[in-house]
Amino acid sequence: MELLEALGKVKLKYILLTHGHFDHAGAAVEVQSRFGGKLLYHEAEREVFFAFGKAPPQADGYLKDGQKLPLGHEVLTVVHYPGHSPGSVVFLWERGKVVFCGDLLFAGSVGRWDLPGGSFTELKESIQRFFTSLSGEWRIYPGHGEPTSLQAERERNPLLRELL
Repeated sequence: MELLEALGKVKLKYILLTHGHFDHAGAAVEVQSRFGGKLLYHEAEREVFFAFGKAPPQADGYLKDGQKLPLGHEVLTVVHYPGHSPGSVVFLWERGKVVFCGDLLFAGSVGRWDLPGGSFTELKESIQRFFTSLSGEWRIYPGHGEPTSLQAERERNPLLRELL
């Protein structure tokens, strides 16, 4: 597995799940067993694991909206944006103006809402709140595809015209 090879012998502080879909959370327990770190996700994601026939991995804690996660001299802020799934969160590195957004937003698109636990209404509200809460230039790292920027998505993302 590429991720396990890339991590080498590093010790992790956290294993942060933006949501519980298999393509984001499937290796979490193995990563934790090999590299340590606290496994954290939003408690509402427990229902997503069950919906896909999986027991939720044992969390070392649950992420809360507004929670601050210290990383050395830096801090990540957790923001809850349901819609893609009930416990979807993003991580803001405010000093660096970087967003790790999971499947909330992609370059030119937005996350699906048609999987178990998804909600178009909640996704629309989350997208609106996301774009009104951030100002200035932010670099966006989605869970799939190429990085983008807040400005590029405001200008070019066709789905945002409908949602905003």
